[in-house]
Amino acid sequence: MIRQSSTHSDNGGQRWRTIVLAGLALAASIAFAPPAQAGFIGYYALNNFTLTNTNADGSVLPDGDSTFIFTGGNNGSALSGFTDLVIAANASGTVQFTYGYATLDDAGFDRAGYLVGDTFTPFADSDGQFGNVSFEVISGQLFGFRIETDDNLFEPGILTVRDFSAPLADVGVPEPAMWPVLLLIAALAAALRTWRRRASGVLPIVFLATVLATAAQSLSAQSFYGGSKVTGQLVLTAQVNMLQQSQLLKAQGAAIPLTTEVPPKILRSRLRPPQRFSVQGGLRPTSAMATIAMQSLQIDPVVTAFGFNGITHAQQRTAFGGNQFSVEPPNPSLAVGNGYVLEGVNNAVQVYDAVSGAPLLPAPIASNQLFGLTPAINWTTGINGVFPTDMRVFYDAGIDRWFVLQRSLDNDEYGNAINSSHLYIAVSQTVDPTGTYNVYTMDTTNRGHLGCPCFADYPQIGADAHGFYISANEFSTSFNSFVDATILAISKPALASGAISPSAFRFTIPFISGYEFAIQPASTPPGASYFLANGGGQFFASTQGSYAVDNKLAVWLMTNTSSLGNADPSPILTSTLSSVLTHVYPDVATQRPGPLPYGSSVSGVLAYLDGGDNRVLSVSYAGGRLYATFATGVTDEDARQLVGGAYVVLATNFRGGVLATQLLRQGYLLVRGNHLLRPAIAVNSLGRGAITFTLVGPGYYPSAAFVPFDTNSTGPSIQVAAFGMSPEDGFSGYSFAGFPGVARWGDYSAAVAASDGSIWMATEYVPDAPRTQLANWGTYLSRYLP
Repeated sequence: MIRQSSTHSDNGGQRWRTIVLAGLALAASIAFAPPAQAGFIGYYALNNFTLTNTNADGSVLPDGDSTFIFTGGNNGSALSGFTDLVIAANASGTVQFTYGYATLDDAGFDRAGYLVGDTFTPFADSDGQFGNVSFEVISGQLFGFRIETDDNLFEPGILTVRDFSAPLADVGVPEPAMWPVLLLIAALAAALRTWRRRASGVLPIVFLATVLATAAQSLSAQSFYGGSKVTGQLVLTAQVNMLQQSQLLKAQGAAIPLTTEVPPKILRSRLRPPQRFSVQGGLRPTSAMATIAMQSLQIDPVVTAFGFNGITHAQQRTAFGGNQFSVEPPNPSLAVGNGYVLEGVNNAVQVYDAVSGAPLLPAPIASNQLFGLTPAINWTTGINGVFPTDMRVFYDAGIDRWFVLQRSLDNDEYGNAINSSHLYIAVSQTVDPTGTYNVYTMDTTNRGHLGCPCFADYPQIGADAHGFYISANEFSTSFNSFVDATILAISKPALASGAISPSAFRFTIPFISGYEFAIQPASTPPGASYFLANGGGQFFASTQGSYAVDNKLAVWLMTNTSSLGNADPSPILTSTLSSVLTHVYPDVATQRPGPLPYGSSVSGVLAYLDGGDNRVLSVSYAGGRLYATFATGVTDEDARQLVGGAYVVLATNFRGGVLATQLLRQGYLLVRGNHLLRPAIAVNSLGRGAITFTLVGPGYYPSAAFVPFDTNSTGPSIQVAAFGMSPEDGFSGYSFAGFPGVARWGDYSAAVAASDGSIWMATEYVPDAPRTQLANWGTYLSRYLP
């Protein structure tokens, strides 16, 4: 972050999947050709069956009148459950059917079978099983199907049922000839076992895109980490009402006039320069990606999202009576719940009505006000206060509380950095985000630790059933160098109740492999299950914090999080590596030429936009799966080197103390001849969602865009929620006459799921809105219903 002051495509194995799945479809159509008998029609039509979930999220899908696909539970809770599909027999007689069973899970953890009354008879508990079943029922007796799961993890059991017949009054139904069907399917399953890891036979729809991807999955040795109790270090220091703060400033009248802010102070992203860009040489190709085939996303002319402008630079700069810094890049964060939308950008926050988009505060307020601090700078006296940065906001549906988080590298009254740092957390006292907040403060200097005094850079937040989690990169205040990573776990109920000093536990993770950098916590959407086994658990993900080409993703799991409610918490942290698609540190992005009011005044030329780095930018956990995004260099169909993104979907499993993942799907995100910056994903409890980003390049000013997404597919077309109106023209993008600079353009975007299943997104773009002399960025908030 810089402040100025007085000081898509699914790449892996597409052709093979098409060939194999076409063969499967043909074989299945032959094998399951229904004889002339009663199917799921009339009395036994599928909509006459009753579907019941018990700690499960199973479902059933019809496939014509003769087949259905019955999916068991996989809600991610790590607890047992079952799904039933039953009907009352119309008459006494024989029920018979053909089944095929598939799962990516290990044998024995999910099982399918049939029900007669309360009696369950299992017939399949591992992948690739087929057979025919018959049993007797009496008129009016309940019967049907059940899929049980031991832990709701690592993908569900899938039962395909065909050739169904059941007794009807005055209707005779012949018994099917099953042996030819069984022989054909058995031969097909045997052939498939030579190349697939754990999926074969008649694969259910939910796994069509996973067959070859799973074969490429590999796991590294598992690592474990210890931590320490830090209860007493996070302390309640203030109570502040957000609406009253906004109203107070409005009553005080006009803001202090904007002044020319020189000379600049720069607070840069905590990574080394990419070393692939020079002002003389321009872009340097990302050769490592040149040979990887990638497919660009198209631009959809139709937009199906509702949206409105969020906080702009002008609003952020003029908050707190104008006693704010000009700050680049724009770093938006978003939280949604109970009909409210809370946005935080840099060091300002605003609340909006989720239906109309109308702002609910008279004006955005500075986070200094919310944390009960003096202004970042008093422009009348020149005295500097705390400068909070790395804004994050969060809503937790489980406890109906809103969170606003920032950190600071402390400074004296003249703006000079000093060797201390703090973390600030505001937690709402009620469900109303405009109301009163409890403000917690924690000294993060960590004196006495090797490499410190330190500050907690780039804090990220997430939550599970028991805890609120803040990950951060710990940097030395003296040498501005990365020391290690930290994960702070705090009792969520204690924060919700306003405890003076909530129970807390911290892991300090040494920098060894490179995957310790920028560990991103997962967020669980409303309606989805948290990981509840092993005392509760919270997932995290990270990529390697270096610039080498890599194809791994680190997955972290903290278990026994329920202990955070005890006087002596004892969570456990473990990690493992998963093989994913190749990704590299991206280069800079180009812009469409346009008017440069500020750039022209300083003899600048059109700036590049920084492409960021390849850290994980977002993680969602739903249905036992992790959904993650990160930036990467990409190559389009014309061999142009661009900034793009990547997504990964992993099934997760933790059994017997062993953390494992299964790669389900992955792909690149790119637009032909243009760039996608800071992709962020959110999915709802059904695994449906969107990925948002900034679209920019020769064809676009910085624009707010997204692509629809679900567990099994990525939409082929991008929707542009709001087109940018001019180039980025902020103070961070100009170096010296005749050469382009590299403007800072957001360390992250934001995407979250709401309780109605909609996806809300906040993205940086350049609006047609009032600007200041020094910057013209803005944000756009949009709502998309998958």
